[in-house]
Amino acid sequence: MSKIVLTKEQIKELAIFAEEEGQPTYTITRASIPAFEAEDGTNVDEYNGLIAFSGSEDHGVLQLD
Repeated sequence: MSKIVLTKEQIKELAIFAEEEGQPTYTITRASIPAFEAEDGTNVDEYNGLIAFSGSEDHGVLQLD
């Protein structure tokens, strides 16, 4: 298993995200998210990197740049 290393800034971002989203646990993984059009019509660029998510379809995904 490969290690995932977070910077201090990424840990801060995750703490803020967790506080806002209010979920009990989060998974951190490497992922590729293709570009898409959001529900509000804005275009979201492709992303390749670390993400954090709770597994709830009602909550967001944090890109850990």
